[in-house]
Amino acid sequence: EAFFVALKERVRLALPAGTHRVIVSRGFEWELSDQSVVIDSGKTTTLPVSLAHSVDSTGVMCADFHIHSMFSADSSDYVEPKVKSAIADGLEIPVSSEHEWIIDFQPIIRKLGLQEWAFGMSSEEFTTFTWGHFGIIPIFPRTDKVNNGAIPWIGKKPPEVFASIAALPEKPVLIVNHPSGTGFGAYFSAAGFDRASGTGDPEMWSSNFGAVEVFNDSDLERNRSKSLADWFALLNHGKVAWAVGSSDSHSLRTSPVGYPRTCMYFGHDDPQRLSAELVRDALRSGNSVVSGGLYMTVRGPGSVTPGGMLPSQAGPIPFQVVVQSPKWLSAKRLEVIVDGETVSTQELRETVVPSGRRYEATVNVTAKPGKPSHWVVFHASNPDIDLAPLHPGRKPFAVSNPIFF
Repeated sequence: EAFFVALKERVRLALPAGTHRVIVSRGFEWELSDQSVVIDSGKTTTLPVSLAHSVDSTGVMCADFHIHSMFSADSSDYVEPKVKSAIADGLEIPVSSEHEWIIDFQPIIRKLGLQEWAFGMSSEEFTTFTWGHFGIIPIFPRTDKVNNGAIPWIGKKPPEVFASIAALPEKPVLIVNHPSGTGFGAYFSAAGFDRASGTGDPEMWSSNFGAVEVFNDSDLERNRSKSLADWFALLNHGKVAWAVGSSDSHSLRTSPVGYPRTCMYFGHDDPQRLSAELVRDALRSGNSVVSGGLYMTVRGPGSVTPGGMLPSQAGPIPFQVVVQSPKWLSAKRLEVIVDGETVSTQELRETVVPSGRRYEATVNVTAKPGKPSHWVVFHASNPDIDLAPLHPGRKPFAVSNPIFF
């Protein structure tokens, strides 16, 4: 088995004689090529490949806010292949997220001449050894500072550190990475977050963050009783924190960049028009969905989208949900979650389209009385398959950020 990242039209590979299975992919929005080829000793065999772009994500570009390279002590990946792999897998916004160090992916993208395909960013995963790990989106390298300007945290409590991050000139969004679980890397657990009260230990707890990494190299089902339940509790207590999905990739071969990814609305598809500030503002708006192979759009009355608020209205509220995938993937069901409770699950029916797969559903949402405001999240999935042959073992899914009403 061999793994290659190719960014040119023609690639020449030296392989032993025999029969080989050759898979060529461009990520979740493209069809893939899966062919067998016989290579004779001492001869060159040509394998033509054509990939169709079969998912329509017009106006939307996707980011992975949690990517490690050799600048992190626990990763040995060289930076350039890491960036290449992200772009080859269709990721438009790869974000460097090193432990206690800051580098920028954009100079690598410029060196490769791939600005037309991707925009790279710098961030930091500030990595405490007592109360959690966090992404700062963005923070720029400061070459005159220790570790290129990594945020100091030793001897400080979360409220103080969070406030210092909020005061940075970049005005970053703070993401709570892998928030729920055991060990010092999970902030919600370390700070004693209580779902019933929506808060934690007064000395440790601060809600001065803007996003939660609900999905870390994982789908919704793997997080339902942990980070997902914690995120829902925050929303129910009035804390608006957007969900993101990221890979936390430390090894190219075993932890693919961009599974899952956070897809944000920009109104165009040109990475050359992006800046770190524009990505920050798109993240802060909440107009995004998390994609783990499936791509989803949600529209409510007045074309409201995730992150938006609907005015008061009587009766059920109709939402239009569209799920897409290439032919080598598929969706099966749509779950509707209101105020943290599943209110319906329906089978998705495929619509005939020229390429790829498309599923359309109209969902009427009614909330239980007793609260002045509510929120709804949509979850598409197919538990019967995985992302093989591209990423075996990982499940296809998509989750919207909430729409409030």
